[in-house]
Parts: sequence; C-alpha cells; structure tokens
Amino acid sequence: MKHTSLVAVLSALASTLAALALASPSADAASSTDLQSAAPTTARAAGWPGPHNTGVPDGTTLRTYKGPCTITSTRTITRVDATTKCDALLIRAPKVIITKSLLPRVDATSAGSSSVTLIDDRVKGGHFTDGSIWGSNIHARRVNVTGGQHTFHCDDNCTVRDSWLHGQWNPDGQGFHNNAFISNGGTNMLVRHNTLHCTSGYNSTDGGCTADLSLFGDFSPISHVTIDHNYFAANNVSNSYCLYGGHDPNKPYGDNPTYITVTDNVFQRGHNKQCGVYGPVTAFRDGGTGNTWSGNHWNDKGAVRP
Repeated sequence: MKHTSLVAVLSALASTLAALALASPSADAASSTDLQSAAPTTARAAGWPGPHNTGVPDGTTLRTYKGPCTITSTRTITRVDATTKCDALLIRAPKVIITKSLLPRVDATSAGSSSVTLIDDRVKGGHFTDGSIWGSNIHARRVNVTGGQHTFHCDDNCTVRDSWLHGQWNPDGQGFHNNAFISNGGTNMLVRHNTLHCTSGYNSTDGGCTADLSLFGDFSPISHVTIDHNYFAANNVSNSYCLYGGHDPNKPYGDNPTYITVTDNVFQRGHNKQCGVYGPVTAFRDGGTGNTWSGNHWNDKGAVRP
C-alpha cells in the first residue's frame, strides 16, 4: 500500500477520524492493496461502514472474469475479479447484478432501461476523470469504492447504502474538484447509512475536495433526494464544506431544489471543529418545497443546522 503525505496530514488534523481509522490515501486507488491496514475498532462498535464491513467479504475466493466488458444482456455475476480484463464495466442492459466481486469502474451512463445492482463489491476506479461508479439506475449496498475524480456520480435513480466512499484521485498539476457522492442534476436518490469521505488534499492548481456529498443544479433540477443516517467524515484541509445541499441560484437549475431530505446524519468535527474548511453544510434551501432538515448532529454533541 502506497501511503501519501495526505494520510499523515489528515491523521494529525482529524483526531477523531484517526480514532475511527477511516483515513485513506487519495492518489492511486487502483492499487492491489486494500486502503486500510487495521480495522477501526471504534467504527465497528458504532456500526459505520469501513474496511471491516464493506467490499468483498473475507474468505471469498474470486475467479478471473471471462465475460464481456460491455454488458448488453441481463445477467448475474458473482465472485469474480474483473480488474485484470476490463478497464471499466459498461452497463448497457437492464437488471445486471454483480456481487462479491473486485471491479474496475462501473459505467451506467446509457440510462434508458439499463440498470445495475452492486452488492458486497470492491470497486477500484483508478485514474479516471469522473465517477468510479457513474450513471443512472444504480443500486449499491455494502460496497467499498475508491478512485476516480468522484467516488459515486449519480445522474438519476440511485441508491447507495451501508457503503464506504473514499480515496478519490486528484493528481498533482490538475484542478480536479473531488466528491465522495455527487449529482450535477437529477432525481430519485437515496443515500443512507454510508461513510462519506472526500480525502483529497488541496493542491497548487486549485484541486481538492468540494465536499463529502454535493448536489448541484448544473444540467437539470435537483429533486427527491434523501440523505439519511450517514457519517460525514471531516477533511479540514480541503473540503470547503462537508455537504452542499443543492441551492445555488448561479447554477442553471440551482434556484429551487425540492424534496431534499437530510435527516439523522453525523458530522465529524475534525481539527478545526467545522467538518470542512468553512463549515459542515451550505446551500440547503430551508423552507423550500418538500425540503426537510432534522436530527443532524456533530459526532461529539450539538445540532448541525443549515
């Protein structure tokens, strides 16, 4: 495992996160070595997703994947290593199911009737300038996902639960803005009981984390998004905020995000006590149609308010 200086920085600055042992490197997440050398005792006790309860279960024997890299028919794939054959799995069929497997980035951007379900998978997006998991009609549970500019990029109709999103790719000399979960416009998203951690540092070309989770009305309105019972891990050196809530009148479709539900999430304070550089949350339209903010709090004590 190739540790970067960022890991040391985050460990020093985010003392609680060090206790949770959820820090991870941000460069080449396609390494063949897992990102954690020690299981987080505190995280296990708290039940948050991490290396101990996401990805391919311990003891699973993987066989070499011999199927196509572009999947054009409904199928179930289980217990395979597809990283040696495919740079990406392109989902171009409905009801594709992949379980207990080691995968390259997963692309479901064809929309239409295509869909994919990922359960107990380890996804290594590597050096890719968008999402390690990206597209529409994606359902993920207990996945351990790293790499890519963003860990999970949803267009429409996505569910991610009980998962660990971390370790984004941010090369020196590039101005990438990273996120653990992002949507640039879309509807019908459920983000529930995940550890969301944008780990990249701030570099000299204005690259670094935007947030653990970002909603932006860039290409279509943001609507019907539920963000419930997640752990927003602190990054006090790069995250502007830990959560962007979708309201930005300067965006083409950012003036009126609707039915954005943010409930019972935990925000880690980190060294500066604010989760991100400037605070825990911004751009949530309190009072907007169907928008709800309730039960969100710091990891030690106190309510988090938009």
